[in-house]
Amino acid sequence: MVKFKILIFVFLSISLLFNNVKSENLEEALSNAYVSNPIINSKRAELRSFDEDVSAATSRFFPNIEVIGSYSETNLEYGELSKVKTNPLSGSISANQIIFAGGSLINNRLSAVNKVSAGRENLNYLEQELLYDAAEAYFNYLKSEQIVGLRESNLEVLKERLIATQIQFDVGELTLTDVAQAEARLSLAIATLAEARSRMQGTKANYKSIIGNEPEKLEPYIKKLFIPSSENEALLFALKQNPIIRFTEKSEKSSRYQVASNKGLLSPKISISGEYIYSEEGNFLMNEDVDQYQITGTIKIPIFYGGLNWSNIRKAQEINTRDKYLIIDSKRQLKKFVKTAYANYKSSLLKISSTKEQVRANQIALEGVKQEFQLGTRTTLDILDAEQENLDARVALVRAENNSNISMFLLSFYLGNLSPHNLSLKVDPYDPKINYNRVKNTRIGLKRIQVIGNDD
Repeated sequence: MVKFKILIFVFLSISLLFNNVKSENLEEALSNAYVSNPIINSKRAELRSFDEDVSAATSRFFPNIEVIGSYSETNLEYGELSKVKTNPLSGSISANQIIFAGGSLINNRLSAVNKVSAGRENLNYLEQELLYDAAEAYFNYLKSEQIVGLRESNLEVLKERLIATQIQFDVGELTLTDVAQAEARLSLAIATLAEARSRMQGTKANYKSIIGNEPEKLEPYIKKLFIPSSENEALLFALKQNPIIRFTEKSEKSSRYQVASNKGLLSPKISISGEYIYSEEGNFLMNEDVDQYQITGTIKIPIFYGGLNWSNIRKAQEINTRDKYLIIDSKRQLKKFVKTAYANYKSSLLKISSTKEQVRANQIALEGVKQEFQLGTRTTLDILDAEQENLDARVALVRAENNSNISMFLLSFYLGNLSPHNLSLKVDPYDPKINYNRVKNTRIGLKRIQVIGNDD
């Protein structure tokens, strides 16, 4: 009796151990990708480098100050009669301040500010693209796992079918043809299962490359994202919300300010500089001390630089023209993508509905064929075909449901609606303003170098 209780305790402990294997839902997978994906983190670092362009442009409004000092020792010998030793010491401090530069300074800063704004919109777009890629990897692995499960169950059914067919053949109820048909269908099931497992390994590798960890006991996703009620509503929403539109608009504005900055190079440049010099020198005649300061105002009028300034202006104008065309193209492309994604999503819902009906009908047909087989009005091939049709319908339903989820996320991506907040992710969204506010007016100081581990 004691041994029996011990066995029960061990059995329950093992059962609890397996039942407590941690599962992972879509929100957790997306959160992990959002925080740890190396590509998106590299883009965040790139945006922080754009923040420094604002700091660099702002630095031109401040004076350049330099301090120079020197000391030397010189020995002079005049034959064997005398020896002279000098110890010259000098130091200077100079400052130069630009007073007027034809608007180049302010336009350079405004160009850098809009470049940062464009970078933020691009990062927003890339973050949403990452969340879509992670969701697609999640659904593809979940789909392949479910299909493998269905094909494994079908394989067991066909094994039992072959055994039953062999027994009936042995007693003379079925023919060798029936056995051969059962064997052929079993071989096909083994091959398709191997192919399904191979595809699952591919989706597993893709899952880890995007999300960063191995998929474990994924939970089905049954939630629904916000989808506009009509195609026109979806188009209006996307044109307003998708960050790629704002990215092209901010990029065009940045290049427009760059045109104005280059035009400023044709204007006079006014600056003021000051210098203070102190030096002392001792020689064989006397000690000399020099205490001198100087303030100079300079006006620099460009006359001719071989056409360089005009070439830079024309180049900046063409870049701005390019950016204007890119705004038009981005709107056209977005409209095309939204229309296609909206139609695909709506059709995926219809496909789910029809596939469910197909599964129901095939299940009824399979039960009927089984009963007719028992009565002798159906052949082994009939029941094998019915089981195959039932399996195909179930596999088609798995694909339809998961592909519908993918199409829903793709449409939300084009709508610009795949934010951590809208997806209920338990992460703190990356705020690019924090670094920008910290460095935009920073005059001195280094950033602490972040140590990045080799996490593969």
